[in-house]
Amino acid sequence: MNKYPRNKYMKTFNLKFSFHIDRDSFLSLNWRIFIITAILGFLLSFVSHLSIKLPIISPLSYANRQDVFVSILPKLEKIPNQFSLHKKTTLIAKSYAGSTTEYDKAASYIAVNYDTGEIIASKNSDQKLPIASITKIATAVTALDLADSTELFTASSIAASEIPTKIGLVPGQKLTLSELLHALLLTSANDAAQMIREGIDEKYSSDVFIKAMNAKAKFLGLKNTSFANPQGFDSKNNYSTVEDLAILTHYALNNYPLISEIVKKDYAFLEKNANHKQYDLYNWNGLLGVYPNIEGVKIGNTDKAGKTTAVVSQRNGKKIIAILLGAPGVLERDLWTAQLLDYSFSENFGLNEVGITEDNLRAKYCSNLLAVLIFH
Repeated sequence: MNKYPRNKYMKTFNLKFSFHIDRDSFLSLNWRIFIITAILGFLLSFVSHLSIKLPIISPLSYANRQDVFVSILPKLEKIPNQFSLHKKTTLIAKSYAGSTTEYDKAASYIAVNYDTGEIIASKNSDQKLPIASITKIATAVTALDLADSTELFTASSIAASEIPTKIGLVPGQKLTLSELLHALLLTSANDAAQMIREGIDEKYSSDVFIKAMNAKAKFLGLKNTSFANPQGFDSKNNYSTVEDLAILTHYALNNYPLISEIVKKDYAFLEKNANHKQYDLYNWNGLLGVYPNIEGVKIGNTDKAGKTTAVVSQRNGKKIIAILLGAPGVLERDLWTAQLLDYSFSENFGLNEVGITEDNLRAKYCSNLLAVLIFH
């Protein structure tokens, strides 16, 4: 039995006590409710007036994006990489013909035997650095994995507004992937790179392209490489090493005939048709036609990366890959790369140096500039 019997009036008392509010408190509470209601009403009216739509995060849409990417992975992994690098006993670059190794002033470089993967000479070969437009080799490879070279892409206003290097795309015009790759690899067109990215993303109805570039790098074993954009713009998440770039360059040339064909060209002309205007595409690689049997492959330039290049040369049936990052100028980039190639052919195959001079390179630059002036 309860020691203290409950009073029959206790319930009434408790209720009255619990809900008792004096007049001042009641008025104060009403004012607070009024103010809060007014503020909420104003905010809702303001948002409605601006037609702001809050994003709807759908777990289903996220799952669909994941499913799309899983479906394209086999395309990225269709062609395995059989090429790897291995070091010589010594990698000390010797001087030749009385010259010093000026290319040692570059931030990083590597020279590799194309057939065996043997590293002939290198500096900071595993250092992560910005690579500028050498990125576009990965852009080209990834694009050809995910689309046919004859597929048509449409230029958006965003792609047409890309700077600084561009071919002058017009919104609404259509180009095939093959045409875009010519612009990408010869003229280093940033608008073409953006158009490729948007075209692939539209094809798969999802933002897959950059993710695909990074998945491709991982598949190839590029352990110190990351891509943040298809152009090579400076970004803390867009970098590589000369070792990884040598592997990527070999893979691109060895497995994608269209890339190999394009990068050998000094010039390409896209004739006007029903889809687009005409385009004159010049390759700005200063070693093409100057150093023997150069195959592109890609040059680059950004504030943080400096001047960069990836080239392949063949002499007497022997091929050398040379990657050079962080040169202070175009002349130094091309001259140092020619010297690196000379050293590599001499050291590895006993061939005489070509001895490219600054005058040789300046003459090439002038001829490219003259061509632009004549045809434009």
